[in-house]
Amino acid sequence: MQQAKITVSGVSRNSEGVSRLETVNTGTFTEKNGYCYARYEETEASGMAGTVTTLKWNATQVSLIRHGAYEMHQEFTEGGTYAGDYRTPYLMIPLETKTKKVRIKKLPWGWKLQMEYELAYAAADLNRITTTIVIDLR
Repeated sequence: MQQAKITVSGVSRNSEGVSRLETVNTGTFTEKNGYCYARYEETEASGMAGTVTTLKWNATQVSLIRHGAYEMHQEFTEGGTYAGDYRTPYLMIPLETKTKKVRIKKLPWGWKLQMEYELAYAAADLNRITTTIVIDLR
């Protein structure tokens, strides 16, 4: 395992407008059995303190897995739909992720993962989300 700076940037659009979020985390990176893994602890800034996030990817898909105070599993495969649950300390929310695009790029100093997807949860408005994750191994 090696140290990594993991930057997560997201833009969410729904009927209420546009919101943006960016977090920068220190974590680890490793490769095993044809997959890459990046792991980091969520902070107070993300609103999910007490949670560990693991990113797992290969050439065509990305998985986002959270364990701890908040639990969630999302799969991003271009054209795919994934149903799961988002478990908070207070309630469980059903989620459905419909992935439009997945871009995975190896860089000279790390990785760049980009996902565009629609996220539907409970009876709430549909969110159109673009997430970019940069794993910097310098």
